[in-house]
Amino acid sequence: MAKNTEKKQRDSKEKLELAQKIADNSQKVVNTYANVENAVVYFFRRVMGGLNKLIFDSKFSKIAALLIAIIIYVAVNADNTTTLNVTQASQINDIPVQVMYNSEIYEISGIPEKANVIVTGDMSDITLQKSQTNSRLTADLSGLTEGTYSIKLTPSNFISRLTVNVLDTPTVTVTIKKKTTTRFNISYEFINTNSMDSIYSLSEPTFDQTEVLIRASHDTIEGISFVKALIDVTGVNDSFTKASKIVAYDQNGNRVACDIIPDTVQATVAVSSPNKTVPIIVRPVGTLPDNLAIDDISIDYSTVTVYAPNSVLDTINAFYIDLDVSGITKNTAVSTALTVPSGANKISVTKINMDITVAASTSRIIENVPLEWFNNTSEYRFGTVNTDDSYMDVIVKGTENNIKDLTVQDVKVEFDASGLSLGIQEVPLIVTGNNQFVSYAILDGRTSVEIQVVANS
Repeated sequence: MAKNTEKKQRDSKEKLELAQKIADNSQKVVNTYANVENAVVYFFRRVMGGLNKLIFDSKFSKIAALLIAIIIYVAVNADNTTTLNVTQASQINDIPVQVMYNSEIYEISGIPEKANVIVTGDMSDITLQKSQTNSRLTADLSGLTEGTYSIKLTPSNFISRLTVNVLDTPTVTVTIKKKTTTRFNISYEFINTNSMDSIYSLSEPTFDQTEVLIRASHDTIEGISFVKALIDVTGVNDSFTKASKIVAYDQNGNRVACDIIPDTVQATVAVSSPNKTVPIIVRPVGTLPDNLAIDDISIDYSTVTVYAPNSVLDTINAFYIDLDVSGITKNTAVSTALTVPSGANKISVTKINMDITVAASTSRIIENVPLEWFNNTSEYRFGTVNTDDSYMDVIVKGTENNIKDLTVQDVKVEFDASGLSLGIQEVPLIVTGNNQFVSYAILDGRTSVEIQVVANS
């Protein structure tokens, strides 16, 4: 019993010592963590304090900025270097073709003016090449004479690092022909006439020389149909002398490439503005209802100035307007455009306004109007087969204002004597008067008569 008690006391003592050791160790751990934490906090404060001094120091800021710039530059250039080293290909179109040959002696055909190429290399070189303007494809014909040859187009003035390949026509078939010289007369053509005021007329030009020499192959010269001096008349308003380019054409009007000696001539042209002022005459066309007639037509312009060559002006004595009145039943206002006469350049009035007045129609008879003729170019003498045909009665119809004062002198009955032959023949009658608002007809309805044509002795 005593042994058990002694054993229990010994176990309790051992447990108490173990608990004391654990407590002591726990205190040591706590103390150790506290010391470590204090050390870390102290170190962090010292480091941050040092960094703050460095960061806000002006010398260190400049050094830091320089280091950052160097890092960025290296990174960017390393990126670009990777891109530049990539080989790519691209097509460039319309590279001019330059031909090397003796143009004084030979004519060539078969070489295109431009060609397309493929360039291969670094993308930066390709981009630079596309901005170049002096690159060429060269066809070297030096030393070649007449004949047909296969010629390779050679790239020149391209960036040397690029590989250049000609598309479609890396080689071309060239025909070389020897030139000959032939003399041609020159004609002329006025160009840009739409830029000159149409009131002006141009005379036929005179040249300081009327012939030129054309140098080309025999076949080319055979294809030339005419040679012209192109006279530019942009804005001209007075007589002038100027150099005019000479151009050769084929029969279809296409320009022919050849050497022209000289390639210009001095052209002298007289510029004038011939014109003529003539009356505007309105001629009613059509028939009004039986009880109405045109009493008057008033217009806002009574004359018009016509600009035309003199040969055209000689044929113009009046400006006629044919006005359809068949639908008019009351006083009416009408506007109409004027058309430039054939052969004329311009007219001073392009539109007129008309006031048409109508009134009741009436009629009267003009007696004993003599038979007359016109266009007697053969100078014949005429007589009527029937003596009653020498004088005729004419019925006139119109408003009272227009017919009341008409006399024999205001009416004509005539025939056209041109083309008549000797002997008896029938001629159509033409009945007119000096008032265009009145209608005229032979009272008995005759439209022709028989006449005796006699030679003038």
